[in-house]
Amino acid sequence: MTKKSKTMIKFILLGIISSIFQLTIFREFTFSIAKNELSFVVATGVWFVFCSLGSITGIKTKGRNYFYLPFLFSLVFCLVICAIHLAKSFAGSGYYEAVGLGFVFLSSLFLIAPMSFLIGYFFCVFTKEYLECRVFAQNTFAKFFAFEAIGFFIGGVIFTFFLARYSNPFLFSSLPVIFLIVADVEKKKKMFSALGIILLGIIFVFGFKFVLKKEFKGAQVLINKGSVYGPIILAEKFGVQSLYVNGSLLSTSEDNVWNEEFIHTSLFAGRGIKNVLFIGAYFSGQVKEILKHNISSIDCLNINPVLSQLNKDKFVKNNRAEINFIVNDPRLYLENTKKKYDCIIMNMPAPTSLAFNRYFSDEFFECVKKRLDKNGIFSFYIPSKRDILSPRILRFNSCIINTLDRVFTHRLLIPADSMIIVASDTKIVSSNNLLENFSSSKIKTDYFTIYHLRDSLSPGRIKYIENMLDKKVKINSDFYPRGFLYYLLLEQSKFYPDLCVDTQKAKYFISEAFMIIIMLLIGFLSLLARSNLACNRKCLVKRSLLNVVIIGFTSIGFNSIIFVLFQTYSGALFWKIGILTGIFMLGLSLGTFLINSVVDQASISQKTLSYFYFVWTLFIFSLFVGIKYLNKLYYTDSIFYIYSFLSGSLTGAVYPLITKLMLKQNAAPKNIPIFVYAADLTGAFLGTLVFSILFIPFLGISLSLLMLIFLIFVFFLLQAGQAKSPVTRTPRQK
Repeated sequence: MTKKSKTMIKFILLGIISSIFQLTIFREFTFSIAKNELSFVVATGVWFVFCSLGSITGIKTKGRNYFYLPFLFSLVFCLVICAIHLAKSFAGSGYYEAVGLGFVFLSSLFLIAPMSFLIGYFFCVFTKEYLECRVFAQNTFAKFFAFEAIGFFIGGVIFTFFLARYSNPFLFSSLPVIFLIVADVEKKKKMFSALGIILLGIIFVFGFKFVLKKEFKGAQVLINKGSVYGPIILAEKFGVQSLYVNGSLLSTSEDNVWNEEFIHTSLFAGRGIKNVLFIGAYFSGQVKEILKHNISSIDCLNINPVLSQLNKDKFVKNNRAEINFIVNDPRLYLENTKKKYDCIIMNMPAPTSLAFNRYFSDEFFECVKKRLDKNGIFSFYIPSKRDILSPRILRFNSCIINTLDRVFTHRLLIPADSMIIVASDTKIVSSNNLLENFSSSKIKTDYFTIYHLRDSLSPGRIKYIENMLDKKVKINSDFYPRGFLYYLLLEQSKFYPDLCVDTQKAKYFISEAFMIIIMLLIGFLSLLARSNLACNRKCLVKRSLLNVVIIGFTSIGFNSIIFVLFQTYSGALFWKIGILTGIFMLGLSLGTFLINSVVDQASISQKTLSYFYFVWTLFIFSLFVGIKYLNKLYYTDSIFYIYSFLSGSLTGAVYPLITKLMLKQNAAPKNIPIFVYAADLTGAFLGTLVFSILFIPFLGISLSLLMLIFLIFVFFLLQAGQAKSPVTRTPRQK
């Protein structure tokens, strides 16, 4: 095998290992610390910027004896996973508790940065190694990105279909040993390094149970199951069992009081209920309470097959009612089933993430309404307060209730720290009917009595809540996840008591500030193009790199929106993110190879870049126009895969163009791939921060797309204007 071939294989292996390590670290970080998708995107931004720093640092590295790097790769991965699981414990917080955004950002700096820095450093090392054995050619440089992208695609596919069900992340720690296959070192050193990596992996694999025990503050971990949607952990402490799913506390063995209150309040809101749909994590205690009623059938619906099987195993066969266990995404099930129900009970946590927000949106409530029979009842609960509502809780409650009111004609609020909401489109739900149904029944309860129900339905308390609700608060929807935003602000107020955000004013300020910044940047670049500095070689190179930053920003911003939409429509982002990003990287690779094959024969100028900006504009505009039709398509996932692939292709196509422009501008050939790599990751870092913290939460999906269209179209006009005058060559070029 030639040295050139070995080096390209190293790029592919780097992509594979980077993909698997990145996806594993991000999942562990999200479920153990961040708890929502936008924090996940912030972590992605930190990954990009430190990957960029690692590649730049590698430029100054001398020497070629890199056999120790695979072991370092494995060691850093193990230490990072340990730190992720222990960070909140050392900070005094519980596994399921929310943390402040400051803690999330600092954690990402210390926990995400080391591995990403090392990957960027590896990229630089392999680039230098390749260039040492090959004569410089214009079509050489872009291949580095293409081969790494191929590896990333392979890694994403492997992770999605074979590894996503892991329960112990340290199982992947020995992956860097495959680097040694193509390492140019002695066999003894290879064996020594391989044994060290394997031994390290074994130690951490068996030590994971001690890490979990520390993370759960001494609780005994009874079950640790992996699933494609996230970890499922059952822990016991002081005789109380607690079930955690995807980092959230779902139930405890002491929930008997709540089970009785929620189930019987829901079912006594109507009469003659026979068919019940129970959405969410179902437990034997809850279904046991449902079976006390004269029910014909219960459909228990949950998206997670592993959790469903765990709960199903606890059920004792019942001859009074038919119990069906359905594993499906609740939204997809409600959209596609023809069956109607007398009562739909939703047992979902608050919209702490976009995955949960999709169950409190206007679109979901419409799906529920269609599946209710005449006089059917829909019941769920949200965090609230029994007596006094703070402004933040009031905005959150108003948002969800206003959304419900847009769909259902009648509803009843039952004030509590977990406020039960009962709704119907045709039947008036009243406190008197509920009390009458409860008192006339012969159902036996151990904790919840008529006196508790009467107290919960206090007219004065209900009137207070109704009068406090703000009808001006806008509704929660798929494309504008206000429920998630208001709950996020509510949670962050625990850490930042003085935090006060007017979401409407923030929306206008962010959009206007972004457009002003872009116009100022365009004005500066236009003046620069007309000045004598435009002929300066360094200035030309920096302008080329700025285009890479813009494309990186656009690409990651667009894909952040794709991630959010994918989670909204499928609820399977953390399962299929490997294939989603893998397809993006495959598109990037093919786009790079395609343009790379013709770049030598083509005449590349600023005008060529303007064409790509115009294509990007049309591409983003197509999603903006078609977004409202997504819920009418059966194969929505395929649409997102196509958009991810095409965005990757458009991104990859820019690398050969910029490379040739930089060569024309006499940039140092050895540094071109590394500087382009760093510029691309810098743009991606800025994109993740802007879209995760500002655009998606405050502007929503549609307006975020419009901001991207504005950015790309303005740069298209800039490049088209500059293309009228050819690039002035420096004296060195002549």
